[in-house]
Amino acid sequence: MMNAKELRNEIAETCANYDSHYAQLVKPINQLLINVDASISEETANKILENLKFFYSGNKYITECHFEESENFLKDGIELLQKGDFANGALQIYGAGLNFASYASKIQGQKNVSIYNQFEENFSLIMNSLTK
Repeated sequence: MMNAKELRNEIAETCANYDSHYAQLVKPINQLLINVDASISEETANKILENLKFFYSGNKYITECHFEESENFLKDGIELLQKGDFANGALQIYGAGLNFASYASKIQGQKNVSIYNQFEENFSLIMNSLTK
């Protein structure tokens, strides 16, 4: 099992090897998260690595990447907050929101997707998971 720094370094390397518009979005954020020693789950890191490769090869749209990563960050953030790791949990929730906002801005009008239903699901997940 790799630690956060190793996982983030692998993401940085993959951004360089699979350079694309998407990699250019991931690279600077990943570096900032390395700088603050932010955690990342192996599952989420693997999703990002997969998305970088799939986007590069034309097998995935950027909207799908943002949505999937938002879901992963949200799940990770809730788990970290439940464990009492508030700094990393907050960062993950923030990342989930940023990815979801990017997804929502791109998908609206392109597909028959109810953004507000998805917001409601995510808000409920957060409230139900973290309310004592």
